[in-house]
Amino acid sequence: MSELDKVVDALRAAPSVAVLAHVFPEADAIGATLGASLALREVGKVTAAYNADPLPPELCSLPGATEVVREVPIARPYACYLVLDTSNLERTGGLLSGRPAGAVVLNVDHHAGNSRFGDVNWVESEASSAGEMVYRILRRGGFPISKAVATNLYAAILTDTGSFQYGNTTPEALRAAADLVESGAAVEEIAAWLYGNRDPREWYLLGEVLATLRVSADGRLAWIEVTSAAQARAGLGLEVTEDFINYVRAVRGVQIAVAFKEVSATQVKVSFRSRGDLDVARLAGQFGGGGHRNAAGCTLQASLTDARARVLAAASTYLQPDL
Repeated sequence: MSELDKVVDALRAAPSVAVLAHVFPEADAIGATLGASLALREVGKVTAAYNADPLPPELCSLPGATEVVREVPIARPYACYLVLDTSNLERTGGLLSGRPAGAVVLNVDHHAGNSRFGDVNWVESEASSAGEMVYRILRRGGFPISKAVATNLYAAILTDTGSFQYGNTTPEALRAAADLVESGAAVEEIAAWLYGNRDPREWYLLGEVLATLRVSADGRLAWIEVTSAAQARAGLGLEVTEDFINYVRAVRGVQIAVAFKEVSATQVKVSFRSRGDLDVARLAGQFGGGGHRNAAGCTLQASLTDARARVLAAASTYLQPDL
């Protein structure tokens, strides 16, 4: 029996399912979470969507987003915990710590470096997104895909493929997206929510961040910094900065783009993007992180200055032609 079939069977058998994804969530994590939770509810399961961190503003209009809960209530034990798009247990933000003995943990992820922390582990790095994997679960299990479910899963696939621009835009991803549109996915509304409904302060912050843009002498490495001071001046948090790195990746000739995001004086979140066959998940792995070939990240317990120096040195070495 395939791991996909094991996931489907466990979901069919469970009377109650908590659905959750990684901290610092983006559209794939939340779209997949909401899509799965809503679909399971429609077949009579007791279910809810959880995330330990607040949702980025652009995701708050997704169907069911207002119901996402920050903590799993211990008083409401679930028979099954469906964990999506999460490479290791720590990235659940503690949401599994209070689960009852005997609860089944289903680990569904497309990160190659997944630590296989579940009772069932369906890890498929060739999948474009967690949204595509949830779509396959629902189709294999015969679960209904309503307009709300289709909208969430389409948003997940759309964003994790870079609006169908990245190398993970496979025929399977496109077929899934087409089926979701046929199932009622609100394509125009999704585009408006994700790309056309930004707080003016986000543009002020983006402008300040882009002023920090630096490019290496050979033009292959570029980076930006999101400081705590810049966040304070804009009155915004890091949750609005997820796509800032795409501007760096778009610089002509850049093969590795890096965004340094200051969480505190001693903690920095680092995002990586790359082109072609350059595997930035390996680069992030040097600092305890991970991700996909062309999109990865890590968190360093260091000052911004120290984090920048260490990461740029590693990235420069990684770009050497003899490595």
